[in-house]
Amino acid sequence: MTAMSPAIQFKQLNTRKASVLEVGGFRPTCHPAASNFGIAPLGRPDEAWPVWNAKPLLFVCQMNLATAPARPPLLSDLELVTFFVQPELGNLSRENGADWVLRAYPSIEGLVRIAPPGGAPRVKKGFECRWEECEDHPNHDDPDIVPVPGSRRPRGGFDNVARTKIGGYASTIQAEPWWGHTPHPAEPKYCLQINSEEKAGVVWGDGGTIYLARGTAAGCGNLWFLDWQCF
Repeated sequence: MTAMSPAIQFKQLNTRKASVLEVGGFRPTCHPAASNFGIAPLGRPDEAWPVWNAKPLLFVCQMNLATAPARPPLLSDLELVTFFVQPELGNLSRENGADWVLRAYPSIEGLVRIAPPGGAPRVKKGFECRWEECEDHPNHDDPDIVPVPGSRRPRGGFDNVARTKIGGYASTIQAEPWWGHTPHPAEPKYCLQINSEEKAGVVWGDGGTIYLARGTAAGCGNLWFLDWQCF
C-alpha cells in the first residue's frame, strides 16, 4: 500500500466546510427571514433597535443559518443571527453589547422585522444574500492548525476563503485573533466572519474583516467576542 503524502494528510486534517454569503447578483425573494446586508433585521417583538451612547447602531447584516448548506457545530443550535455596529469604526470592544451587538436566535418562528429609529445610519445599498458551500483551509497563523507528525506544513495549495462566511477558518490579515493567544474564561472560538462588502458600502478600514467568536466554556454559549483587522 502506498503511503499517504504529508500534503494529503495535512489537507485531510485541515479541511473544513464553510458557507459563503453571496451578496446580491440574483433575483431576490424579498422574504423577511432571508440573509441580507443592510435591508432589515428580524428580532423578537419585545426587542428594541440597539443603541450605543444614545445613538442607533448601524444594521450590517442578517444571516439565516437555517438555510446554510454547511453550518459549523458552534452554530448548530441557532437559526438566525443579526449584527449591528457603531458606524465610526475604531477600537471596537472585545465583548458583545456595547459599540457592537450580535443577536442570536435559536428559532426564526415568532420573529418580526424591527423598524429602525429616526436617524439610524444605513449601509450604502441593501442586498439580499444567499449561501454557497465551499471547502476552507487555515492561514499559517491559525491556532487550530492540526500538524502532520514529523512534517512541516505544505507551503501552498490550500487556499483560505477570504469572504463573508460561517464556519471554515478565520481569514486573518495581520495575525491570529486575540482569543488565539490571550486566555479568556469563556474560551472563545471563531465561528463566522464579516468581510468588507464594497457592493453594499460596508468597509472595515482598508478592506478589512470582522471575526466573531462564541464562548465554549460551560454556561458561556450566549457570549460573543470580536476582533477585526485590515490591510
